[in-house]
Amino acid sequence: MDTLDRLIHQFLLWTVAILIFTMMVVTFGQVVARYGFSSSLSWSEELGRYLFVWITFIGLAAAFQSRAHVALDFLVTLLPARPSRGLVVLNALLVAVVGAALVIGGLSLIKFGMNQRSAALGLPMYLVYSVIPFSGSMLSYFALREAWRRAIPVRRADA
Repeated sequence: MDTLDRLIHQFLLWTVAILIFTMMVVTFGQVVARYGFSSSLSWSEELGRYLFVWITFIGLAAAFQSRAHVALDFLVTLLPARPSRGLVVLNALLVAVVGAALVIGGLSLIKFGMNQRSAALGLPMYLVYSVIPFSGSMLSYFALREAWRRAIPVRRADA
């Protein structure tokens, strides 16, 4: 399972990197078009906004797995090992609930966006909204794996 976790995490990180690079190219192209050719790209702002939304949501799950989110671990460090581990498991389960809420809310948005198109690009809005349940499922997966990993202590072979 750790190999699967690493593969999913690497996929998310590479996806975020590609999206950031794409957003940078689109933004740079807009600046060049506006100042170099005195003509702006009508679609660049919208695409940049949607790319930023995707970066944010995919980065949410990737950052959780990387342990890159800001955390207040003052109480965890004060408690003895067993209650501390219980608090970490509870936190991971609450994060999984947030991920499930993203899945449920995102699926509602996808249903809502089935008959909508974006203004400049003409993209079906369900494509834009589809990142929300995807990132929610990835967040829930990583959070449940963390809860499981912390709840079940590893038994050593020499014990």
